[in-house]
Amino acid sequence: MTIHEVYQRYQIMPSLWDHMFRVAGVANYIGTKLLAVPLLETAQPFTVQDLDDVIAAALLHDLGNIAKFDLDYFPEFLAPQGLKYWQKVQEQSWAKYGKNAHTTTLLMLDELDVSPRVKELVDAVSFNKAKKTLDSPDYARKLVAYSDMRVDPHGVVSLEDRFKDGEKRYQSKERVSTFTYAMAACLRNIEKQLFSPLDASPEDVTNEHVSPFIFPFDDVQLQ
Repeated sequence: MTIHEVYQRYQIMPSLWDHMFRVAGVANYIGTKLLAVPLLETAQPFTVQDLDDVIAAALLHDLGNIAKFDLDYFPEFLAPQGLKYWQKVQEQSWAKYGKNAHTTTLLMLDELDVSPRVKELVDAVSFNKAKKTLDSPDYARKLVAYSDMRVDPHGVVSLEDRFKDGEKRYQSKERVSTFTYAMAACLRNIEKQLFSPLDASPEDVTNEHVSPFIFPFDDVQLQ
């Protein structure tokens, strides 16, 4: 099954399709540079297979996000089908998988019978797991989690701008928790880990630089 067929099967919103393509592009851009580094300071080398798995995970990591969408937040993303159509898709998803977006995604991956490695990497794309990812020697895990944090609903952004977007959409207005600060600090350190061996900086990750690394992902075959 191709990524195009997967997105059609689960009625993925065009805006979410675009987001996952951009995350995969960021991962491909940084991952290609990681492959050129002779030795990373880790007992777990980053390989071509790792990059393939990271790209697959990036293309699947938000399959279940319809479960948590506030469909009134970005009305421009509902075209051309409209609000009622996406409300129906959301209600059908809730009825089948529940209202937790991450759990919904993992259940969909079980249906698709993706490889355990790809599912492991998708599971790592979680703000709540940033500390575990920071401490891991697995650069594939670091890369897929970080790449998601470099793309907001409108394109590639800095890590700090992504934090601001997340706070605006998901953080309680009454308080910003110590946990949120801690996870953000972990992601800043993951950024340092990824770029310290590279002849590149986080500022090089832009829409312009990433665009050539978004190849026809529609045709990617799930393993």
